Amino acid sequence: MKKIGLLVVAASLSLCLAAFAGETSASNSQSGGATGKARVRGQARMDPAAQQKVLTEQLAALQKEHQAAIGELQGIKTLADKEKATETAAALGKLIAKHEQEHQKKIEPLQQQLKKLEAAQKDAAGKTPKKAGKAKTGN
Repeated sequence: MKKIGLLVVAASLSLCLAAFAGETSASNSQSGGATGKARVRGQARMDPAAQQKVLTEQLAALQKEHQAAIGELQGIKTLADKEKATETAAALGKLIAKHEQEHQKKIEPLQQQLKKLEAAQKDAAGKTPKKAGKAKTGN
């Protein structure tokens, strides 16, 4: 009976997480319309420091949501292990791994974009003093 209860809880949590992910995707796709494109274009016009800040905040929010969801699943998995519900624990382990992969797919593009911005800022910072130095020697 406990195993069935754990399975029901795990299935319910999984459906809730899937629904939440669907809502997030739906809101992202809705904002991906004209306003989303404008936001991306607007973001391209922002200075690199502002873009970097926005990306860092997005990554932090995604990480926080992910950790909360995984924490709940791991708590249920721990309970399943404790009650020796091996099939339930195995299913939860697979579910956790699936969510980890999905999370990684979401954050990789953001991390790459952040690295590009950081590199661009370093290049810009490196070029500015050289120009100033050349201007001083030319006087």
